[in-house]
Amino acid sequence: MAVTILSRVIDESFVKTLTKVGTSSSSDSTGQTTLRAKQEVSLSEGLRSGARSFGAGIQLLNIGISYINVSRAANEKLLGVVEKLERVLTKASRGGITPGKAQSLKQSFGELVGDFEGVLKETAAQDINVFKVDDLANILARAGLDRDNVNEISNAFKKITSLSDSRIDTSGEVSTSADLIPKEQFYRVLKQAIRDPDEVVGDDDGSGGFSAVRSGMKKLRQTLQSNVKALNQTTDVIGRNIELVRAVGLAMLDLSSSIAGDATAASIAEELQGRIRTSAPLLLSQAHNLEAISVAGLLAVRGKA
Repeated sequence: MAVTILSRVIDESFVKTLTKVGTSSSSDSTGQTTLRAKQEVSLSEGLRSGARSFGAGIQLLNIGISYINVSRAANEKLLGVVEKLERVLTKASRGGITPGKAQSLKQSFGELVGDFEGVLKETAAQDINVFKVDDLANILARAGLDRDNVNEISNAFKKITSLSDSRIDTSGEVSTSADLIPKEQFYRVLKQAIRDPDEVVGDDDGSGGFSAVRSGMKKLRQTLQSNVKALNQTTDVIGRNIELVRAVGLAMLDLSSSIAGDATAASIAEELQGRIRTSAPLLLSQAHNLEAISVAGLLAVRGKA
């Protein structure tokens, strides 16, 4: 979606819509969520109602950002485990693997795989799958930030590789069709690389067999790094929208108590624009999300009524 300037969002029509009670939502021909109004109230009450809707919108956005934070923390934990696994691989790749060393390496690798699976199991207890892009997208859409309408979120989510193939069975065991960690391959190569201490080691000490395992671990590390980066970008987008919505809500609330007797929807819109530009000049690039967030907040308010 192209960036929409503030005056095209906070305009006379927007303010007039706020003065309607029994407001509902609808979708226009472009698929955008819009406000549809019914019975009229005063400008002051309309602004206060709008402020309440934006306040509820902030709550929804905070819920969204909390799930993004959980997802990022989980991906960061997994990344930390993968980096430790790569260090074990580095030790194994140095060659000269005796039976004793092989056992130690196998134990270290297995314990780390257990840590990795433990993070998956712990995160699976959440009420949504925070490793699944669609689940995260649905949470944000409920707050008005539909990825189909917000390019920054859409672009960030395209960089996230879902780990939703991971499954926790009834016994609590973790399995995955994605084969995230090539554990059995590591064990097999490790066994093949064991050398008798009395054997003369030639040019081939068996360490080269770990290259495929290292490649797989490198790919997993890069996937997790990309996930973390994309989730950081998403957090930034949500944060900027929260700050802008807060500025708009405060401007509405403040203005609602000081409306002149000859004020019109057009003059109120102009005043709101000026206050928002003054209080949040660096956040105006998110103005195109305001109406959708307002609708999401309004629906939340109506749901509590």
